[in-house]
Amino acid sequence: MAMRTWRLLDTGVRTAAENMALDIAILRARSRNLVPDTLRFLQFSPTAVLVGYHQCVSQEVREEFCREAGFHINRRITGGGALLFNEVQLGWELIASSDTIPLSPNMIPVYRKICSATIAGLRKFGIDAHFRPRNDIEVRGRKISGTGGTQEGDAFLFQGTLLLDFDIPTMLKALMIPVEKIQGKGINSVKERLTWMKRELGYLPPIDEIKQALASGFEEVFGITLSPGELTEAEQEIFAEQLPYIRSDAWINRIDTSKTKVETYSAIHKADGGLVRAGVRVDEKRNRLTAVMLTGDFFIYPNRFVYDLECCLRDVRADEQTISEIVQAQWQKSKPYASGLSPEDFTQAIAKALEKSRYKSLGLSPAEANQIFTVIDTLFDLLKKDIPLLLLPYCSKLVGCPYRNVDGCAECGQCSIGEAYAIGRQAGMQVKSILSFEHLMEELAKARQQKVPAFIGCCCKAFYQKHYRDFIEAGVPAILIDIANQTCYDLGKTRDAYAGEFQSQTHLNLPLLKKIVELNLKFSGKTKKTKQLEYQPPACMTKKDNEIRHTKH
Repeated sequence: MAMRTWRLLDTGVRTAAENMALDIAILRARSRNLVPDTLRFLQFSPTAVLVGYHQCVSQEVREEFCREAGFHINRRITGGGALLFNEVQLGWELIASSDTIPLSPNMIPVYRKICSATIAGLRKFGIDAHFRPRNDIEVRGRKISGTGGTQEGDAFLFQGTLLLDFDIPTMLKALMIPVEKIQGKGINSVKERLTWMKRELGYLPPIDEIKQALASGFEEVFGITLSPGELTEAEQEIFAEQLPYIRSDAWINRIDTSKTKVETYSAIHKADGGLVRAGVRVDEKRNRLTAVMLTGDFFIYPNRFVYDLECCLRDVRADEQTISEIVQAQWQKSKPYASGLSPEDFTQAIAKALEKSRYKSLGLSPAEANQIFTVIDTLFDLLKKDIPLLLLPYCSKLVGCPYRNVDGCAECGQCSIGEAYAIGRQAGMQVKSILSFEHLMEELAKARQQKVPAFIGCCCKAFYQKHYRDFIEAGVPAILIDIANQTCYDLGKTRDAYAGEFQSQTHLNLPLLKKIVELNLKFSGKTKKTKQLEYQPPACMTKKDNEIRHTKH
C-alpha cells in the first residue's frame, strides 16, 4: 500500500496579519477539498502579540508598551491564551480533513498523537520531550510548545508554537500574563514553567535543521510522505480577500469589554480547561438578560459555539435554572469539542455575573460590583455573618515605611493602609497585614482552625484569579475587594510579591472597603458601634512611633 502524501508548506517570515489570514485561507481551502493535508511552518516579523480567539485585547495585552516597541497586535483563529511571537519562535500547523484527523468530544487522544510528531522531531536533537495533557509539550516539567486547534466544515487546523529562544522580560512587559495558569501548574515564576531549545541544548540549531527534524517526526508518526509545495491560486485568493479584515480593528478588537465596562456585570470561573469570563447586562424591570459575553483562554470549537450560545441567552429570564437549561440544550445541539470544559462551567460563570447584578439593592454600582470577589458563599450570605477579620496587603504601605514588612501599622495617614486599619478597628475587627503568600495561607489555616466565619480582604483581581483554588481550599469564606491601582501583576513583579519583596506601592479602594464593612455591620445584626474607638497601638509599635502618629498633622 502506497504511503499518503501531504504537502509541506513553508510560508516564511510574515507579519501577524498575514499569518492569521493564511490560517483562514489554508483551512478554508482544505474544507473545500481544494488542497491536500498540509504541514505548515510559519514565522513572524515584526514581533507580534497574539490573543486567543475568545479573548479581549485590553484584558490580555499591555497595548501602550507594544505600540511603543513596534509590536503588532492581532487575534488567532484558535482559542487559548495570549502569546508573544517573534523570529526566534517557530510556528507549526497541521491542516487536515476529518478523515485524517477524526474529531471526538474528548480531543486529548487527538492532541496527543499530533504532539507526538513534534516530540519525535525534538528527540532527534536529544531533547527528552513529552506530551502533557491537555495540549502542551514539555521538557522536564517545563512547557516548550503550546498548542490549540479549530475547525471549519470537515477540515481541522491544529497549531503549535515551538520556543527556540525566549525573552522573558519582554514577554512580561507585553502581556498581562494569565497568572492563574502559574498556580494551576504549581510553579511560581515564568522561567520555571517555560523552556526553549537553546536553553536545553546550550546552542540553537539552524532553523532549517529544526524544520527538517519536525517534518521527519510527522512523517514517522502519521506514516506519510511530505512533499514541498506552494500556496495554490485558491489559497492566495482567499488570503487576499481576508487580509484587509484581519488587519482591521473590527477583527483585532472584535471582543471589546472596555466599551461596556460600567454597564456590564462581570465574573470569572476557573475551569479545568481554562478561565471563563462572563459579562451580563440585565433588564431589571423585566428580569431578562439583554446581553451575555463569554471570553477567556479556553479552547472550544467550532468557534461559533460561543456566539451561538450568547445569542441563545439574549432576552431570556435572568435566573440560573433558565440559563442552565439553555446552555445544556445548546451543548447537546452543537456537541462542541472542548477538553476540560462542561456546560456547567459556562453556567457557573454567567450565574456569578448575574449574582452581581443583585448588588444594586445594596447600594453598590456596577463598577463597584465588578470590584468585589467572593469565596465559597454569596455576598448576601457573607454580609449576614459576624465577620471579625480584615486582611490587608503589605504592598499598600509606603515603600520606606518601617512597618512595610511587618504585621502592624502606625496609622500615620500617609498611605491607604492606615485608613483601612481605622475602618476595621471602628467595626471591632482584628486587622492584619499580609506579608507574603505563605503568610496568607498561615493566617487562613489559623482562621479555619479557630472557626472564623468569614473575612474581608483586599487583593487585586490577578491575585484572586491566580489563587482562586487556594482560597477555596483554605475553607474560609471571604469578601475580597480589588486594589485601586497598578499591582505587582501589572508591573511584572509577581515573584517579588509572592516572596514579600515587591518594591512599589499599591492603593486600597477605601470607599468600597468602608461600604462593605458598613453593610456587614448592618446585615449581621452586630451590636458593635461604628464610632471612633480609643486608639490602641499595635504590639510592634514603639513609643516613638506612637508619638509620631499623634503629632504628624
